[in-house]
Amino acid sequence: MNIELLIAGIVVLIIVVGLVGWMVGVYNGLVMRRNDVDKAFANIDVLLKQRADQIPDLMRVVQTAMNHEHALFTRLSDARQQYLNASSLNDKVDASNQLNAALKSVIAVAEGYPTLISGPNMVELQQAISAVEERIADRREFFNESVNLYNIAIAVFPDLFFARMLSYQRIPLLAISAEETRYEGVKLEVPGA
Repeated sequence: MNIELLIAGIVVLIIVVGLVGWMVGVYNGLVMRRNDVDKAFANIDVLLKQRADQIPDLMRVVQTAMNHEHALFTRLSDARQQYLNASSLNDKVDASNQLNAALKSVIAVAEGYPTLISGPNMVELQQAISAVEERIADRREFFNESVNLYNIAIAVFPDLFFARMLSYQRIPLLAISAEETRYEGVKLEVPGA
C-alpha cells in the first residue's frame, strides 16, 4: 500500500509540474507577444512623431494659397494635437490613423494648386513627407503583423483566460482607410522637373 501511495503521489506531482510548466509557457508567450507589439510600435512611433512635426511646416506653406480650405487645416491640426497628446498605444494608433487621413487629404487638395505644388518650399516638404511616409509604410507592416499575432494570442482558448487576468486588450492596427487608398502612392508632380 505504501508503494501505491508513492506512485499516486509521483503521478500527482508530475501532473502538477506539467500544469505549472504549461501555465508558465502560456504566460511567457503572451508577455512575449505584448513586448513584440511594444517594440514594433516604438520603432514606428519615432516616424509618426516626425510626420506630426512636419504638419506645421506643411500648413505654413499651403495655408496662404488655400485660405478657403480652413476646415481641412483644422482637421489636420486637431489630428496632430490628438497624436501628440495620446498616451496609450491604442490612442496613438487611432490618432495616427486620423492624422494619416487628414495629411493625405491636404496633399490631394494641394494638387489642385499648380503654383503651390511647384514652389520650392512645397517640393522640398513633399519630398520629406514622402520619405517619412515610405519609412512608416515599411514599419507599419511589421507593427501590424506583431499586433495581429498578439490579438490572436489573447483570443484563443485557453490563453484568453490568462490574457483576461493580465488585462490584455485588443490593439488596433495602423490601417489605411478606403478613403486614403485613393491617395496611396500619390506623389506631387513638379512641372518642368
